[in-house]
Amino acid sequence: MTKVDLTPAFLIHRRTFKDTSLLLDFLTLEHGRIRLVGRGLRNSKTQIQVFQHLKISYNGKGDLKSLINWEADDIPRQLKGDNLILGMYVNELISRLLHDQDPHFELFEIYKSFIENLATINSLSSHWLLRLFEHNLLQELGYGVDFSKDITGEPIDLSAGYEYQHQGGFVRSVVGKILGKSINQLLIDDINNMPDMQQLKVCRDLNRMRLKPLLGDKPLQSRSLFFSK
Repeated sequence: MTKVDLTPAFLIHRRTFKDTSLLLDFLTLEHGRIRLVGRGLRNSKTQIQVFQHLKISYNGKGDLKSLINWEADDIPRQLKGDNLILGMYVNELISRLLHDQDPHFELFEIYKSFIENLATINSLSSHWLLRLFEHNLLQELGYGVDFSKDITGEPIDLSAGYEYQHQGGFVRSVVGKILGKSINQLLIDDINNMPDMQQLKVCRDLNRMRLKPLLGDKPLQSRSLFFSK
């Protein structure tokens, strides 16, 4: 019998399970991504919230254990509009890319910071915040490349253009759309040091290229919400 008490966690997904229960996916500090049964929670007056830092307790045998208690460790966050979709998108990335019970301590803190900032910044800044999260997620999962040097070992020139080679890095090119300055801004990881709109879109396309081999052909449901608006 496994028993875990009050481990830090965020709820990232939930769905109905049998008549009265829920299947709950959590990102936890100490145990990575886990799935629990919330018995009787489907009709509970007190609903467990996404985007809220929690402490959860669970027990059980086998792969599917039971949530037995949770405590809210901060205020509830009512994300709206684009920021809600971005939060759902990040939760879906975590669900798709993280293995079960594979802890990533630094990633948990990165996610916590992302959610806290997402609730307080404007829509434009939130898209840059998302690009930084995607970059850090890839680095933490071992799919990062060197953002300080190109594939020849030369330092990134802030004024030059570059193209991206999958899992290889950056190649200097006169027709490259990725500016060295933007590569450096992703490396610095500063929400207040945002590229212009054109380069923000270039960073979006860069991260999509990096994520595509990991996500495969199955589309992200949250991403489709942007195109249905």
